[in-house]
Amino acid sequence: MQELNKWADRVYAENDFGRSISTSISGVVGLITYLFTKDWVLTILSLIIIFPIFRIISSGLHEKYQRNKQKNLKKEDVEQMYNRLSNEEKDVIRAFVNAGGCVLTWRQMNSEQVSSVGVESLIERELLRTSYTADSMRETFVLDSDIFDIDYDKFNAIKKS
Repeated sequence: MQELNKWADRVYAENDFGRSISTSISGVVGLITYLFTKDWVLTILSLIIIFPIFRIISSGLHEKYQRNKQKNLKKEDVEQMYNRLSNEEKDVIRAFVNAGGCVLTWRQMNSEQVSSVGVESLIERELLRTSYTADSMRETFVLDSDIFDIDYDKFNAIKKS
């Protein structure tokens, strides 16, 4: 009886989602198997076979759910940040979207007629930084890709309307 109590404590104290789900499903399958067959050997074999299968499936589904949840939370945070930006800052971002990428050379940026205040403000917010082209021949402005994606999505939604 002591061993059964230890086993029950371990099962119910479990915080691994995949293991918890697979333990429950295996228990139900084992109970149904026993009720229909009255065979302990077949019941134990079904538990041994079913448990790892459902643990893999439920762990995978749970990880996918968690990744999607984290991705959505990050997108909400970026969206909130974007909504707090000034019109001048959004104009700078729109220049990148109109150009089609997260990187503009200094020459391209100078020809865009954007507010220097917007540029400096985005740099201060750490959403815009300077860098170099791959060949190190020209200096560039690099926009945060998440902010770019938000404006790009908004811009395309406006175009489709």
